[in-house]
Amino acid sequence: ERHAALASDVDVHEVLGSDVILDKSIVYWATAMLDSRSIWWDGRRHLTPLLDLVNADSIGRAHETKVEESSAVTRVSRPVKRGEQVFENYQQPNYLLFAFHGFLLESLESNPSDCALLGGLSINHNDPGAKFASRLQSSPTFCISGTNIDSMEELAQFLRMKHGLSTNKLESESSLNEDVVPYLTQVLKERISRLGDLTESGTELEDEPTQQRRLHIMSRMAISDLAHFQAALELLKERVDF
Repeated sequence: ERHAALASDVDVHEVLGSDVILDKSIVYWATAMLDSRSIWWDGRRHLTPLLDLVNADSIGRAHETKVEESSAVTRVSRPVKRGEQVFENYQQPNYLLFAFHGFLLESLESNPSDCALLGGLSINHNDPGAKFASRLQSSPTFCISGTNIDSMEELAQFLRMKHGLSTNKLESESSLNEDVVPYLTQVLKERISRLGDLTESGTELEDEPTQQRRLHIMSRMAISDLAHFQAALELLKERVDF
């Protein structure tokens, strides 16, 4: 979609040249560099030399960059002794770290903000809740954590609409009632089965080192997502006691 948008922009063609903008490999490389090197503040991306070289961990408060007297300032997230390496905490799940920064934090212990991205669900015209379809974005996504049952609230609300269940509740009430549990269970089990088949089948690594790294990262992501969905299913079983 990003390539299509750029390729249809006359100004982009004039600046970069059609031979560049129509070459997807160049565009993908350039957008990946921007995504992984940009620092965001005030709702806009900026290229900030040196700041993008700081490594990340999950200790302390979330990193934040502000402009002070024409300088981009990012303060440390916790006390640092002289000579210690400075880290910044993005407080983002691994799928965002990988997509926009090019790395992963290895485990849930090293990234408590991690979750599994769940998408691909929709409300179809023959669903009991078809009348609600116009209220939703075309392809909603949900971030499911195996350590936080509340991460399933938005998914439960979506499934309540999709299957025509009551959506009238007080703000203090949970959407995770017994009537929606079978649908939640079905979604989680389907994702577990899909990822289980993927991780069990394995993938032959090609000789090219870059391809090996890509496959290794994708395998780690799949294993992490599988663990989140499995743990979320267990949390759901404990919640409804069945």
